[in-house]
Amino acid sequence: MNSPEQGNTPFPIIDLHCDLLSYLATVEGATPENSDDIGCALPCLSAGNVKLQVLASYVPTEPHSVETAASEYELFDALPSDLPGVFHHVTTAKQAEQACRSDGTGIIAAIENASALCSETEQLDLAFNRLEKIIEQTGRVLYITLTHHAANRFGGGNMTDIGLSDDGKALLSFLSGKGIAIDLSHTSDALARGIVDHIDSKGLDVPLLASHSDFRAVCDHARNLPNWLAREIGDRGGVIGINFVRAFVDMNDPSYLERHILYGHDLGVGEALCFGADFFYWKNSLDQGRIPFYHAAHEDASKYQEILNSFGPELGPVEKKALAFGNALRFLDRIWS
Repeated sequence: MNSPEQGNTPFPIIDLHCDLLSYLATVEGATPENSDDIGCALPCLSAGNVKLQVLASYVPTEPHSVETAASEYELFDALPSDLPGVFHHVTTAKQAEQACRSDGTGIIAAIENASALCSETEQLDLAFNRLEKIIEQTGRVLYITLTHHAANRFGGGNMTDIGLSDDGKALLSFLSGKGIAIDLSHTSDALARGIVDHIDSKGLDVPLLASHSDFRAVCDHARNLPNWLAREIGDRGGVIGINFVRAFVDMNDPSYLERHILYGHDLGVGEALCFGADFFYWKNSLDQGRIPFYHAAHEDASKYQEILNSFGPELGPVEKKALAFGNALRFLDRIWS
């Protein structure tokens, strides 16, 4: 696939994860233009030259998760018509490439927490039927995160030591060959191992990625990837979206973001690295100890070019281009073509 050249202009940016849909669906008075509320607001996307943004539908695991998710997909479907020339849907690898050269921002749908597909007590077939309808409505789903922090019927989140359930295995088998990746960002280590082992034991065609995760060896947090899992993703042609949340970067030192990226190169997964900043609405957070959630140097999507320019000779133009958009573009081409 041909890719855009930088020349003297800012790099186009592809970002694999934000919670704009959840913000729009659940916060009274929310608009995509309000950069005071969320770091992936339109002014920030434009200033950072973000040409392709994955909008993940996030829901907690609770009785009304399916209905909440449905409202987020409706918002996703309507964004290009509500804001013509600003957002446009991207559903093919060719469109993704074109988005990097075009005005506005292309958007791709994803699912953060498979509880969006069915409640804990419903028949599992409903999850498959709803997923097919979501794909029809959005045009494409890039990835599904089986869990969030806690456990659900599909397996254990990053705050647990629970592995892959029978329902999780069934969902993986259903996804085989559909060009939908499994996101390992919120898995427990046991769930991640179970996913990898089930894919291999059954010969499933299910791509892997971590849409918004850093490296545990740099910042020891359960949300970050252990080395073995980062290598599994890289070896299988997946991608790792570097997360900007302060707790996962380093609570005190913003330069650790660059350390995560350089560590990924040292680990041998440089060709997997891209961005997954994880901008979300945090003003209603009960976890006051984590505020501010982002270092000032990474606080919104306008900062991408500054981040790329912050590297010295240890990250050259080729590596910056790959991080900005090249690795993500190649991944989309691989799983969608």
